[in-house]
Amino acid sequence: MFQTSYCGHTGVEFMFINNMEQCQWIRQKFETPGIMTFSDREKRTLLARLVRSTRFEDFLARKWSSEKRFGLEGCEVLIPALKMIIDKSSEAGVESVIMGMPHRGRLNVLANVVRKDLDQIFCQFDPKLEAADEVIQFHLTKKMIFISFSFSYCISDNITLSLMANPSHLEAVDPVVQGKTKAEQFYRGDTEGRRVMSILMHGDAAFAGQGVVYETFHLSELPSYTTHGTIHVVVNNQIGFTTDPRMARSSPYPTDVARVVNAPIFHVNADDPEAVMYVCKVAAEWRNTFNKDVVIDLVCYRRFGHNEMDEPMFTQPLMYKQIRKQEHVLKKYADKLISEGVVTLQEFEVCVSLYGNLITVSLCKSMSCPSTGLNEEVLRHIGEVASSVPLKDFAIHSGLSRILRGRADMVAKRTMDWALAEYVAFGSLLKDGIHVRLSGQDVERGTFSHRHHVLHDQEVDKRFCIPMNHLWLNQALYTVCNSSLSEYGVLGFELGFAMASPNALVCWEAQFGDFQNTAQCIIDQFISAGQAKWVRHNGIVLLLPHGMEGMGPEHSSARPERFLQMSKDDPDRYPVSGPSCHSLLRLPEARSSFDEMITGTKFLRIIPDGGPASKHPEKVKRVIFCTGKVYYELAKERKRLKLEEDVAIVRLEQISPFPFDLIKAEVEKYSNAELIWCQEEHKNMGYYDYIRPRFLTVYVGRDPAAAPATGNKFTHLAELKRFLDTAFNLEAFKGRSF
Repeated sequence: MFQTSYCGHTGVEFMFINNMEQCQWIRQKFETPGIMTFSDREKRTLLARLVRSTRFEDFLARKWSSEKRFGLEGCEVLIPALKMIIDKSSEAGVESVIMGMPHRGRLNVLANVVRKDLDQIFCQFDPKLEAADEVIQFHLTKKMIFISFSFSYCISDNITLSLMANPSHLEAVDPVVQGKTKAEQFYRGDTEGRRVMSILMHGDAAFAGQGVVYETFHLSELPSYTTHGTIHVVVNNQIGFTTDPRMARSSPYPTDVARVVNAPIFHVNADDPEAVMYVCKVAAEWRNTFNKDVVIDLVCYRRFGHNEMDEPMFTQPLMYKQIRKQEHVLKKYADKLISEGVVTLQEFEVCVSLYGNLITVSLCKSMSCPSTGLNEEVLRHIGEVASSVPLKDFAIHSGLSRILRGRADMVAKRTMDWALAEYVAFGSLLKDGIHVRLSGQDVERGTFSHRHHVLHDQEVDKRFCIPMNHLWLNQALYTVCNSSLSEYGVLGFELGFAMASPNALVCWEAQFGDFQNTAQCIIDQFISAGQAKWVRHNGIVLLLPHGMEGMGPEHSSARPERFLQMSKDDPDRYPVSGPSCHSLLRLPEARSSFDEMITGTKFLRIIPDGGPASKHPEKVKRVIFCTGKVYYELAKERKRLKLEEDVAIVRLEQISPFPFDLIKAEVEKYSNAELIWCQEEHKNMGYYDYIRPRFLTVYVGRDPAAAPATGNKFTHLAELKRFLDTAFNLEAFKGRSF
């Protein structure tokens, strides 16, 4: 019995799972005699799906023989495998499936699983063909613009499938899919993942080699990140681009990383379609039963090179001699069913012909800033809740009591610091029914102990309170969650979450600004290039809360009301940065009055100089333009040197789109003055490279450097003094032309 169950075309790894019930469940699925049987109807359905998968690749190979299409040849069984997973999940009540995958087989999945219209695929694949209107209305009543690499479609009354866009960083899409899945579950009230699920497809080399896979697995059972089980399908070509497994990983199997979360791993020979179907059926049932991850390892091969123009014999001659002898899986399975009498040769040929005709027919088809202020009563109410503990008999830390008293004092004086402005910004959105989600490392308390959005009872373990969820009776939910020690994976997750609804504020905070370096792949591949590359708007907001103080880069604004106003701005906003450097979190000068935030006020794209220099602009000798924290250093130095009438300081609060109209007015106002752009970042960092082609000024700041910070406080202060001296030396540029 054991030899029959585990020594054929299926291998199961599960004995490492430390749960007896789950182990027994798997045993029953594989050790029960005769359990792997299919009816004739199921076999005919499987054959028809294999025909579609195989003939689609054949057609593309004939029609676009010189194009790189990253075909599925060698693992054609992936299409019926996905269909089986989706069918069984749908029977269990799943209504929406979010999928992510690398490039191999993507067109086939779009055509034969997601059911994107073939004429649209061909139009986008061949630029000579005319593309049809690609805006569709689907069941969530949101319009989506999609290209051939990203698609969402309601394939029946029961289920909607979405295939996410993905760059060449093959596994970068993993956390994005999880975030979008979590968001759909949240908006549907699906707290157990019964209605929305995710499927992730992987290549064997990427699954073993890219760390974001490990990071994403470790999100799978965290309270604020779990999607209640993902089905992973590894298309195991047994090769990377040209790299053998012995050079690509240190473990026996590419799937060994899944052991960290006790996910069962089903290895199956992709040339045995019935064994694959059974494994997929069990995987869907596992996910529905236990709400845990599961991995299917489709052991297959890649019939051609990495792409169709690639010659694999250069590097794997012996492997590809064997592959070229390998009979196609469709022929193998068709011959099997014909010999069993399940179908006739004529029926098989008709099935092949019908799909060929369908493809041929498809190929022939033609193809200004609003008011952002708040009612003062709302400002005051949120401020009072932020200064209190809504639950009775809740013991807070004495140090926190002091912080809350400080907040209450600010509210009484009608002022705000950054932390309180953030609180009010979030709270006002919740009042309007807009979900707010804040994620990142230690965001609940705040890295600099300034936020305290989650209060912990000092006497009762695991008792906590989120005051922001006690603002109003019918408010939206505020989700604030400390993330795992991951940037790449978590930012991808939050990006995916933000995709689900344009009417939500989703923020990710790097614990320090330089922590975002580890998430750079997501920033480059999905966020910065989102509109141009993927035709996608996304409202994700990145908070990079570190300043230029000898330790890290400056990425932030310094004015509290900026957070409030930007958060309530256009929902189609671009990513913005903040909050301010931690030295400004408690700086008295970095506070704002209620008067700057009440009804009738709006976001200021620039903040002109309001001091003595503005009273007699014709006498001003120099105008310093800057943004963020450096303003406070400049203002302090100007006051010390008694140059308030000679030097004006103008702050840019909106960098992009660049405020040409307002800058022009300031330049004309100070018609006799030198114009300077000042930043404390090094010349090759910060905003200077962005400002330079838009605004001709003299640069004042640090010289170019490889590292963003000196790492030495003395050196840092010496550099600061040097550029401040230059900024206020009115003779520094005399006689020089620019």
